[in-house]
Amino acid sequence: MEVDMSDDKKTQDKAFEVALATRNFEIELFWKRSVFFWGFIASSFVGYASLIKASSGLSVVIACFGFVCSFAWALVNRGSKRWQENWELIVADLEDEVTGSLFTKRESKCKGTSWLSARNYSVSKVTIALSDFTVLIWLALIVWHVMRQFCSAQISESVVVLMISVASIIYAVLIAVKGRSSD
Repeated sequence: MEVDMSDDKKTQDKAFEVALATRNFEIELFWKRSVFFWGFIASSFVGYASLIKASSGLSVVIACFGFVCSFAWALVNRGSKRWQENWELIVADLEDEVTGSLFTKRESKCKGTSWLSARNYSVSKVTIALSDFTVLIWLALIVWHVMRQFCSAQISESVVVLMISVASIIYAVLIAVKGRSSD
């Protein structure tokens, strides 16, 4: 029985096409999911800010909702990134025979030296870091409310603001260091 190599090539080309389209679809879904979650998270921030003076108890409920939405967003981001990487590996396995090393080939660094020049950051890693930070902000607000409600030693608002500000700066530095794209 004779094997027609053109059928194998057609199958491989089709597999590459499907894998590439699915990878692109996963990237599109990553952003659509983020917008979906940000609708709930932004609404929670607005609701929290609106209710903080009028009803401390209800503002904690809103903060808990924002915390859960942010936590879900962080998990969904990781799941989306996992599927994107899965399809990128499949594309990389198929591409040599179809397009050559189009996606696996890495260009040398850009020559820019100013702070506005291009950098090798992973957009999805930075987004995951932002979703984690949002979780931490909600958690800090919830803990602050619980401590104000149930602890006899009152923590002043200025101490909380200072702690969150310092933690934010440290977290931003961590994003800059750990948010780089991997090879």
